[in-house]
Amino acid sequence: MATFAELYCAKTGCAPQEFRQRIFWRTLHRHAVLLAPLLLVSDYFDSDRSLIDACAGATRMRQINEEIRNHPVYPRHGQWLHRHANLRISTRRLHHLAAQYLARPKSAA
Repeated sequence: MATFAELYCAKTGCAPQEFRQRIFWRTLHRHAVLLAPLLLVSDYFDSDRSLIDACAGATRMRQINEEIRNHPVYPRHGQWLHRHANLRISTRRLHHLAAQYLARPKSAA
């Protein structure tokens, strides 16, 4: 079975090494787009990158849901910028994006 990363890259024409960056920008909260470049030089988004990497190998939505639910809590998650200003990726957007590539068509019964 193809992974989320493989399916995404095949459909969008991106190179596999571009997957993480493309998913990051597609799932980043919109109001965070302007400040994100300032924080990219630090490790601020490491937890977001880690979640994207964990989801990349998923072959089913159940795995995406588990990764989102079990994503480790990083100390930074308690910071105001991450929790209240939502300066992070949106797990809802990540879930919806993955569903576009991993959702199984309903079989006709």
